[in-house]
Amino acid sequence: MLSYQSRDSMQGTRTPRAKLFQLLDELDQTAGEFITVYLTQNTLQAPSSRLQPRSLVDSRLRDVSTIVEDEAVQRDARRYGTGVVVFYSPITVYAVIPALPVREDRAVEGVPNTAPLRQMLGDTNCVALVLVTWGGYVAALFQGMQRKHSRKGTGHIHPLHKKGGSSQARFQRRTEEQRRQFLKRVGARVDAELQGEAVDHVFFGGNRLILKPLTDHSLFLRQAATILMQRILNVERADQEALDSAIEDAYTSIVLRP
Repeated sequence: MLSYQSRDSMQGTRTPRAKLFQLLDELDQTAGEFITVYLTQNTLQAPSSRLQPRSLVDSRLRDVSTIVEDEAVQRDARRYGTGVVVFYSPITVYAVIPALPVREDRAVEGVPNTAPLRQMLGDTNCVALVLVTWGGYVAALFQGMQRKHSRKGTGHIHPLHKKGGSSQARFQRRTEEQRRQFLKRVGARVDAELQGEAVDHVFFGGNRLILKPLTDHSLFLRQAATILMQRILNVERADQEALDSAIEDAYTSIVLRP
């Protein structure tokens, strides 16, 4: 456990769900008077409303505000788009950028208030993964980190011709048509696998340039726009073997401390 001084900068570590839960267990056993602050991403984007403490003279809340304003915290919060959770006492400081979004602003004094964070990342969440790279795709539904069902597929796409002239133009037209047909087919398969499911969050993984044109071919993705996470999962090859690492990545938070 580390103490915080206003001059300190925060350092972040990617933290899988199991390791984060271990940290929350440790916090639950930590003595001392804490203030725990949960802030939504919308609140983080409106600096004037980030913290409305009951007492503006509370030095702990001033320190929490400084932590929230920290450059590393702000950078990771922008990348994840899920808000922030701060556990603060005079001798123990953690900021968590959670894998899944904070839904409600709150500030609680007393013991560390870990329960909302546990619930946010718990097994009640229904998470859809849509992983797509050129030539392969997987659509899967998870309850927590347990896979319920999935569908995979491939599609051959010729590489672009690089010799120039009429041959290059011909090969480029063929490649573009193959990509269009591939995305049309993937959109239909995603809809068949996920449409009608009670999904809480959707992650896209793979080639980020695919997401927008794929959405044009998928009713599910269009309807899921408000629950589509802004973070793109790092997937080099979209196949069945990528699912285990992708769901772990989806549930990986960032823990920052001085």
